[in-house]
This record gives sequence, structure tokens and C-alpha cells, in this order.
Amino acid sequence: MEKSLPIMLHGQVHHGIKLGSRLNMPTANIIPREDITGIDAGVYYSKLHIEDRIYKSITNIGRKPTVKDTPDINVETFIYDFSGDLYEKEIGVELLEFRRPEMKFGSLEELCSHMKEDVEAGRLYRD
Repeated sequence: MEKSLPIMLHGQVHHGIKLGSRLNMPTANIIPREDITGIDAGVYYSKLHIEDRIYKSITNIGRKPTVKDTPDINVETFIYDFSGDLYEKEIGVELLEFRRPEMKFGSLEELCSHMKEDVEAGRLYRD
């Protein structure tokens, strides 16, 4: 990784492909305004900043190789203990620590299993 952590990314929440919602792990998707070259693709422990609130979160940065390998880099964040509609809102995602690199899994079931492991590890993470 060329850039050192923590790193703050900002963007407006937009609609994704809704795979997280279908897997009961909805995410807030942004296209960051910051240059993210030099940030490794993978899963990060993070904090999500919205208005005057901060939520514990876990963020994936990458091209979704298991679902649809795309040239566009996606930033999607699962927010712990949050319910509500963030679409079109400006948020900040603070990347705290790298958990693991982006991986291509053999199936959606395998991806879902790893996502659950990431979410549980993030719940235990202490910043």
C-alpha cells in the first residue's frame, strides 16, 4: 500500500447492484471524490461519517471479481447497528486498518461466507 492509513474517502451514496441487500448485508456505495490509486483492493475496518454521527463499519474496495469483474473500482461499506436510507447523502468513509486482499471466490455462497466472517471480525475490531 502506497498510502498510509487512516485514509478518509468522501462521496454521495448511490445505488449499487443490491447484492448486499439480497444477502442481508446491505452496503452504502460511493464513488470517492479522492484519488484512490495507491489504496490496495480489499477489505478494511472502517468508520462511516454521516452528518454529526460516526458508525463502526467495514469497507470493501475493489472490482467485485466474483460477481462481475468490472474496470470500475467500487467502494462499499457495511454499517453496524444502522437502519435508514442513505441514498443521495454525502458520507465519509475512514479506512482504519487493512483486513484482507480482494479475492475471487468460486461461488456466491463462498463469497457470502467470507463476507459474514469479515463482518464478524469487524464487529470485534477495536480502533
